[in-house]
Amino acid sequence: MTRPARRIIGTIAAALMLMTSLSMWALASPVGAGPDDDFHLASIWCGNGAREDLCGPGDDDRSREIPDKIAESACYAFHPEQDASCQGSDYLDEGYELGESTRVNTGNQYPSGFYFVSSFLASDNVAVSTILIRLLHSAIFTAMMIATWLFLPRALRLTLVASIALTFVPLGVFLIASVNPSSWALLSTAVLFPALLGFFATTGRQRFALGVISAVAALLGLSARGDAAAYTIVAVAAAAVLAFRPTKRFALTALLPLLLVVLAAVAFLTAGQTGLALGGATEPVPGGPSKLTLLGMNLLSLPALWAGIFGLNWGLGWLDTTLHAVVWGATMFAFSGALFAALRWQGWRKLLALAGTGAAAVVVPVYILVSMRTTVGYEVQPRYVLPLITLFLATAIAPAIHSGLRGSAEESTPRAALRFSPVQIWVMAVLLGAAQSVALYDNLRRYTGPGTLSPSGDVAWWWAAGPTPLVVWLLGSAAFAGLMALLAVIGSRYMRSLDAQPAAV
Repeated sequence: MTRPARRIIGTIAAALMLMTSLSMWALASPVGAGPDDDFHLASIWCGNGAREDLCGPGDDDRSREIPDKIAESACYAFHPEQDASCQGSDYLDEGYELGESTRVNTGNQYPSGFYFVSSFLASDNVAVSTILIRLLHSAIFTAMMIATWLFLPRALRLTLVASIALTFVPLGVFLIASVNPSSWALLSTAVLFPALLGFFATTGRQRFALGVISAVAALLGLSARGDAAAYTIVAVAAAAVLAFRPTKRFALTALLPLLLVVLAAVAFLTAGQTGLALGGATEPVPGGPSKLTLLGMNLLSLPALWAGIFGLNWGLGWLDTTLHAVVWGATMFAFSGALFAALRWQGWRKLLALAGTGAAAVVVPVYILVSMRTTVGYEVQPRYVLPLITLFLATAIAPAIHSGLRGSAEESTPRAALRFSPVQIWVMAVLLGAAQSVALYDNLRRYTGPGTLSPSGDVAWWWAAGPTPLVVWLLGSAAFAGLMALLAVIGSRYMRSLDAQPAAV
């Protein structure tokens, strides 16, 4: 088989396995299982304005008439002992009654783009529409990942896939295949940084394609969450620092990233929310700790918030889906190993970019916590800092452009690229595959009750049609494990090609 044929088959296989894995996550939770899903589903149904039998005007500007099934969907929230059977036997049927609610995006709390696009899949069957919306967001993520992979210089593909794989299990994959705007915000930051690095490093059609991908990624984030604007600015700044050249050519190339920063700044200043709480900041507590005391408390506790993206002390869904320790143990081990291997001297620009993204992962959550006069564990959730952790790892892994983008317009070699041995790559792949499988099972078990792995599908709750929970778990586990194995093979071959290069002097 020729090399082009292998690449085509590998790309198709990767896309199918990624989409299959995310699709199984889309089926693994009932309607309303994501954080604040009652708000987001109502906003989706009203995302295209008042529509007959979908969304009606309320008594005032702050309310709308929404399906009662949406308002009642999260009957199990904050009650981990309660499975999803509380929704009732007729919940999956067509039809509902409209009732007034203020839990809807009427005051510009969130940007409207995410809700507008998703609203075209709203129908009189809340369950079917919810699944379709989750699948849509999974497909968008898959398409953006594959497109970015295809156009990136070879040395930057590791930055793309490693930073996502090592930070998205379990929280990221759960959110991507959800109706939560965080789906687009996570995608935006994860794709934007490597795409911009590739944009700076390439020429011609490749640069044009990566410029389009960068713009689309930024717009997806800006149309989903207010805080995505801050992530966009940090990602653009980090990419610009790594790619900087004191030349006219760089200045011209930087016009697109500069435009993205301007758009992000406007979006941030005009957004009705920063993505940290639907109710906004809390009032100062009389007699409470001083801001200096809060600053110290939050700095000391901040690692607990970071660790939450791996499932440690923070559950999925409404934070009530507890995960087995192997999930956070395996993912944190793999993440820490990759980060430690990446932390080596690669010049002042790399140090500056890494310091900037690392500072953002500290300053942003701590500033919000202190401003809201609260501490880690309240208000700010791990999903709000996940894009910054992904960006920090991507910055650590990324080669400086002058030192490693094979096939770029610069005179460069891949000598300074991050090195992993095949054993290290396969260990990370196995750990991530196992962690994802256990997390998927834990999520299924949370809502289906006993019998999740029963071949007969005899569980407390499940969809009216489709594969059984056992099949969903097997397909989701196999697809993700297969994807990790494929990436391990590709990564091992790439590392061997680096070893064949002359040693750096």
